[in-house]
Amino acid sequence: MNGYERRKKQKKADIKQAAFSLFQQQGFKDIKIEDIAKQAGVSQVTIYNHFGSKEALFREVVKDFTEQQYEFHKNLFNKDLSFQEKMKASILHKTKEVLNIHPEVIQEMMLNDEELRTYLAEFQSKYALPLIVGLIKEAQRNGEINPNLSEQSIMLYIQLFNNDMLISMITGENGKKLAADIFQMFFYGLSMPAENEG
Repeated sequence: MNGYERRKKQKKADIKQAAFSLFQQQGFKDIKIEDIAKQAGVSQVTIYNHFGSKEALFREVVKDFTEQQYEFHKNLFNKDLSFQEKMKASILHKTKEVLNIHPEVIQEMMLNDEELRTYLAEFQSKYALPLIVGLIKEAQRNGEINPNLSEQSIMLYIQLFNNDMLISMITGENGKKLAADIFQMFFYGLSMPAENEG
């Protein structure tokens, strides 16, 4: 890669970083190309040349973020940790990430942008779900999860405790207590903890 290509790649990365930061803080609708250009230290023309539109730039940013989240979880699930430790780390990580994202961005990703919604659904089907299925099978082999439970039922259970609505509640007021209760229910159900049993 020559110097020109290196600078071009760096400029594109700077634009995406600036856009991601602004989208996180202020949402999608109120951000203008000129705001991103100012934050990235480039001209508006440069952004249009690289991405074509704010919507296309937004999609690139979300795709990068999605791939980063996948890599985080792939590395996490490959660590020498128990299933419980991996799931707790996963939920805490997602809670932290959602806390930093403007609600309007999630709405744009999940509801308003059909192209992005299709991409996310395909990414989940091709990469995210197989990763979780692998984690479940390993936990069943290790005796950490009941081996008689079907993958479908376990996946549904995990998704119930790991959806964006629940995560947004955990990041709100009294979030720490709610998060502790959710972890308790996720791993032990509604039964009394062992130390409290008569």
